[in-house]
Amino acid sequence: MFRRLRPTHDVVLTAVTPLTPTLTRLTFAGPTLAALGVEFPTQWVKLAIPDGQSRAYTIRHHRPAQQEVDLDVVLHGGGPLSRWASVARPGARARLVGPRGGRPALDGAAHLLLAADETALPAALTLLEQLPAGTRVSAHFEIATAADALPLATRADLTVRWLPRDAGGGHGVPGDKGRLFARSATAAEPPPGSAAWVAGEASAVDDVRRHLLAGRAVPRELLHAKGYWRHGRPL
Repeated sequence: MFRRLRPTHDVVLTAVTPLTPTLTRLTFAGPTLAALGVEFPTQWVKLAIPDGQSRAYTIRHHRPAQQEVDLDVVLHGGGPLSRWASVARPGARARLVGPRGGRPALDGAAHLLLAADETALPAALTLLEQLPAGTRVSAHFEIATAADALPLATRADLTVRWLPRDAGGGHGVPGDKGRLFARSATAAEPPPGSAAWVAGEASAVDDVRRHLLAGRAVPRELLHAKGYWRHGRPL
């Protein structure tokens, strides 16, 4: 199923919980999940379904004592994992491979710029939930509709801009999906000493990375930027 051998966990879907019109939480259980070994926010696993298709998803919650893990899946309708998640019911079998990913290099920053579209929102929320009190955060989150905004649990001093595509500024323009968060983030002026975590559509992420580095708004060592998907390729 995978080209490289990784720790694998055979799991069963135990719950499907709609969070917003386009985001659904899948809860999986399996006897090896107690040893999944999640250490950092934003770590992820590959979710493989019975037909062999797989995709990376952030580990949203891990409950070792209950041998459970939650993955939040965007139901965009385009890719095989999204289609499977939209019809999967408790009892469905799958495989998780991982975890993978390291600790984001954000330590010591007085301010954090977060920018993401909905595919990276679960990862961004794992960061927010673990930030210490007093950390200043400005977040730019692109979502499909206003109803897709989520409650945000954090001890940080958070300012958030929700950027729904159905409110204009890209609604109905296919190539504009995944661009609103980049426009909002590049218009911001992070204070000196900022770190940044940027994830979502790959070309939009590249735009934000170049902008922050060119203006020296964020030191390279405190900039984490990751493309989660790219226009023209199935999610």
